[in-house]
Amino acid sequence: MLIFFLPLAFLFAGCEEADLSEDFKINDQLRMEIKGYAIFRFDPLNCQIGFNRERCEFRVHTDNMSDFFAIQLEAMPSGLGQKIDGTASWTTGDDLHRKKTIFEVVKIDNNRFWLWSPDSRIAAVVQALY
Repeated sequence: MLIFFLPLAFLFAGCEEADLSEDFKINDQLRMEIKGYAIFRFDPLNCQIGFNRERCEFRVHTDNMSDFFAIQLEAMPSGLGQKIDGTASWTTGDDLHRKKTIFEVVKIDNNRFWLWSPDSRIAAVVQALY
């Protein structure tokens, strides 16, 4: 019986990362993805980056703020595997969306953080400004 359940345990253990897009960890472009689809990508020609350390808030938006995404966390990311309660906000067309979730820190490179929420399938690459 153990032989049957052991492979199933490994299968389910790997499900959380399986929903990340293949290039998520290797691509350092600031962006937000939901269910593997890019909702917003930073374009240096018409976008800006915002960061508020006190609020642990990361923002990426167009110059006129018509389109954006923001991630507000309960604490600043500090280590791989860290799980942090947070809220994601983003625009699609004329709609504003907001989702409370738990983000896991899946990569840190200098002042950039790769965040992943397996429950909501939201992934984001954000940057702290110093």
